[in-house]
Amino acid sequence: MKIVIDSSVWIAGIGSRKGFSSEAIFKSYKNNEIEIFISNQILEEIYSNLEKKLKFDSLSALRAQKTVRNLCDYEAEITEREIKLVKIVKDNNDRHILALCKKAQADYLISFDKKHLLPLKKFAQTKILEPKDFIEDLKKWLITTTKSN
Repeated sequence: MKIVIDSSVWIAGIGSRKGFSSEAIFKSYKNNEIEIFISNQILEEIYSNLEKKLKFDSLSALRAQKTVRNLCDYEAEITEREIKLVKIVKDNNDRHILALCKKAQADYLISFDKKHLLPLKKFAQTKILEPKDFIEDLKKWLITTTKSN
């Protein structure tokens, strides 16, 4: 299974060890059959929002950003051309996330973006879910994967 985690979920997971965000991140990281993809754009959003929203100092934000990168299996470079090809979402700031999903052929995008991303429900083969709903899908996936092995 391939997943992309939006910066909002990473930040929620960093901000609290309890909750669906940290559970989704932790369970995905611990499962060797789940590949987590990230892009430089998402890493930059994490750094910026940690400074602005959670009032991290620069060094702490950088350390958290590096930790997030280390939790991911792959960092994909998303070009401006790839971003421009995504026209389904109105907000230009969210196109890079969908471009990453397309490039990674992600099965899931985990996000809190109720305004632009979650209403899509699906983009190409990628299901777009909140962390809570992803955890439910993950439980079902684990049951079917265990039965087939």
